[in-house]
Amino acid sequence: MGDPNIHISPIVIGQAISAVCGFLSTSFFLLIVTGGSSSDSLASEIDHGVLSQFEVPAERVISLAPHLTEIMFHIGAGESLVGVMASSDFPAAAILLPRVGSHRLLDLEKIISLRPDLVLGWKEGNHEADLSMIRRLGFNVFESNPGTLEEIAALIRQLGILMGRTQIAESQARDFERKIAKLRGRYAKKKPVRVFYQVWDHPIYTLNGAHVVSQLIEGCGGSNVFSELPTISVVVSVEAVLNTNPDVIVGSLTETEDSSPVSMWSQWPAMTAVASQNLISIDSDHIARMGPRIVLAMTELCEKMDLARARLQ
Repeated sequence: MGDPNIHISPIVIGQAISAVCGFLSTSFFLLIVTGGSSSDSLASEIDHGVLSQFEVPAERVISLAPHLTEIMFHIGAGESLVGVMASSDFPAAAILLPRVGSHRLLDLEKIISLRPDLVLGWKEGNHEADLSMIRRLGFNVFESNPGTLEEIAALIRQLGILMGRTQIAESQARDFERKIAKLRGRYAKKKPVRVFYQVWDHPIYTLNGAHVVSQLIEGCGGSNVFSELPTISVVVSVEAVLNTNPDVIVGSLTETEDSSPVSMWSQWPAMTAVASQNLISIDSDHIARMGPRIVLAMTELCEKMDLARARLQ
């Protein structure tokens, strides 16, 4: 018999987050592009999600996810963007770009009017029917789905190839990897702390060990108390969390929220995390978007977990 306190939900975790945060969380598969930077080799190296032939560098690009918009600016290709999703709010220059809809509803007429030569899609965050329609309209679509830190670095390189920005993209990807390695080197071998990561409170959602958040926790010297669950996004009961008695409880917080979902646990003062004042909130834009700013989330998480570790001693 399975644990009655744990419910494997049919609801996609990104939908739960989007309802309260205005953007989607992530899954854990990515279509990897390998190899060189020439346009001749590119078409043969890109697998599912991209038309077999298109010209690079792209000059008129639409981004259908906030993290893709961020990466475009990160590699110096922001000026090629002609349209973005409503939730693309970083960097500031992205706010000024034309909107082509939200994850719930794309404005196909707007997309057509912008005449893109490349549309950047997100497999987990965009409806497949929408991406298929864009392809049928004759537009080239590059579809990715980063789910690990390594895959974020790979995506930076991939967009560099597509945009003819291979040198700056390689530099940014290596910088990203160096920062992650530095954090791991500093924190990963410290005394382990047991962490419960809470996505939302009604219902209580958590993530298993396959999600990038578990990578961040492990890199900071922690372990996800629900890492062994079979589904990436899971609804758990209060009793299930109390039974794990985590050392630290981590949640995310947006600029518009007054308090993090983790504050709900204060009503159980006997919990180790509560008794030790180890209820942590991380900037949701940093930890929920699969782009370069996830380094900021890991930095904040490692620093706060280290303080929590000290309070346990």
